[in-house]
Amino acid sequence: MLSSKPIDASKLKFRYSGATEHYEYDRATEKRAEHQTRDENTGMPVWKVRCVAIYQNAGEHGEITVSVPHPVPPTAEFDSFITFTNPTVKDWSMNGNQGQTWHAEAFEAEAATAPPSTNRTKKPEPTAA
Repeated sequence: MLSSKPIDASKLKFRYSGATEHYEYDRATEKRAEHQTRDENTGMPVWKVRCVAIYQNAGEHGEITVSVPHPVPPTAEFDSFITFTNPTVKDWSMNGNQGQTWHAEAFEAEAATAPPSTNRTKKPEPTAA
């Protein structure tokens, strides 16, 4: 059985790319489930949130998918910062392939910041005296 390891996400930033329904893979049948996966603790549907994980201290980034229970499809502005509550990872190996599966308890879009103002005030014209 695979064990989950907590992720210290304090040094990571995540940028939203999109979300889709999650369908559990059954190794015995080698097929995906017919119905969207539900979280066993909350009963909420599970979504696969695609994002770019950025580790600024090392200057590294990469696209990952994080499975998250959420009552409705998780949405945010494309490429905006998002946060995950209690992210975990499971390492896996199958048929000579290996990778990681990321999970989180919750998803949240960070508050949008107002873009810099483009309305510049003109300097007053000098007046002739």
